Amino acid sequence: MIKNWKSLFLKSEESAEKVKTTTEPLSFPVNKPLDSFPVAESYPEKTTFDPVVNEVIQVYESGLDSINMPGYDFYEFYKTIASTGVANEQTYKMAYQMAKSLDKTITPEKLTKDAEFYVSKISEVHGQYVSQGQQKLNSLQQEKSTEKTKLMTEVDQASIRIAHLKVELQKLESEVNSKKTLLAKIDETYYPKEKSIKEKLNANDLARKTSVDKLSSIKEGILRYIKI
Repeated sequence: MIKNWKSLFLKSEESAEKVKTTTEPLSFPVNKPLDSFPVAESYPEKTTFDPVVNEVIQVYESGLDSINMPGYDFYEFYKTIASTGVANEQTYKMAYQMAKSLDKTITPEKLTKDAEFYVSKISEVHGQYVSQGQQKLNSLQQEKSTEKTKLMTEVDQASIRIAHLKVELQKLESEVNSKKTLLAKIDETYYPKEKSIKEKLNANDLARKTSVDKLSSIKEGILRYIKI
């Protein structure tokens, strides 16, 4: 992991001698989250992007600001052209004349070499953000997969339980229907036995009455015909 962007963005000793020195270190750590970089001051844009793209573009612009080498080089030339909003021959010539007035060592070769330097470093940052983003994406997808598997397992378990409950419900419904059928026939089933018992009870009452009547009749005859 690179701790200091200055070590990445130092130019050759020859180029470094041509720019002014500074005591402030350059910092743009690659391990810093993409969404935590400060937003760079905007300059006129010709192309309109969606908010997400604009946000990332501002991150790169801020990154360029933070790694800008001391003195005048391609980055200052780039900012000059960008600030005009016009990219034509006249603009480039005027910007180049101004650059030469600020630094006599400026040449087209030096500017293009510096441009390649900045592009290479932006590409390095891009590659590291791709790696960082892919790791986050992989982690998120793994989390999603785990949660999805968990939910699918719970759904399967619940579905199995529902199936079992449906079987049990069907069994209970069958039992209820069977009991209802028996209930509808219960009077008919018990009627013969009830009738037999009732007939015997009536016969018992009648037999008692008959026997009692006979005994009472003899008793009355005794009382009537036999005197003490």
